[in-house]
Amino acid sequence: MLIIIFIFDWSAFWINLIAGSFYFLAGILVSIWLIPKYTLRLINKKNIKYSITKISAVIQELCDFITESPYRNDLLNAEQITITTRLKDIKNYKVVSLCIINVFNKIVFPKIHLVIYGYYQERNPNDAYKLVAEEYERLKQLRLEIERIITTHSLHIEDEIILKISNLCFVIKSLEDKFEDNILYDELINATNSERTGVFGLAQLPEVYINLLLLLKELISLKYFDIEITKNNDSI
Repeated sequence: MLIIIFIFDWSAFWINLIAGSFYFLAGILVSIWLIPKYTLRLINKKNIKYSITKISAVIQELCDFITESPYRNDLLNAEQITITTRLKDIKNYKVVSLCIINVFNKIVFPKIHLVIYGYYQERNPNDAYKLVAEEYERLKQLRLEIERIITTHSLHIEDEIILKISNLCFVIKSLEDKFEDNILYDELINATNSERTGVFGLAQLPEVYINLLLLLKELISLKYFDIEITKNNDSI
């Protein structure tokens, strides 16, 4: 009779169990933490170019709006900022825009209040209304253009930046709604055959500009851009 005796190697069993458990846990760690983190890093790196392009487009819209603004002053426009992409990335280096107001100079924020106020102070209400209507139309077009930029492929832009840009759009939209009160005012003037005595939304206009300048300051302060502040020889 042939008797076969199996001898179970407990030492090998525990070694294999411990080794298998280690590789199992290591596999979970890699699949749950390391791979997603590495993938996210690659996605962010790939998105940097698109993010810079989108933010640059917003910066250019803001700077163009300021350039075409009727509110000028020697102090307000004493310095200008040239905005470029990072010089160290010479392959993709380019000039983004030129801002005719130095948003890093703290004096420009209270000064913009005075400049806007002074612009309308000596005008009669009807002329002021026409000029404010033109400015609100410019603001509306600015809002629509910025919304178009951030809506297209917005996943390429960080949520915090989108929030800040969207906040300016919200402020502009709120003033657009305020300005609509002038339509009711016009109807009242026509019905009573009276004279215009004021303009709705005029008092809030400086706040829009301050929000705009603050947003521009934050955007050009991002790590993607370099700036150069120079004297503005064409200041008025």
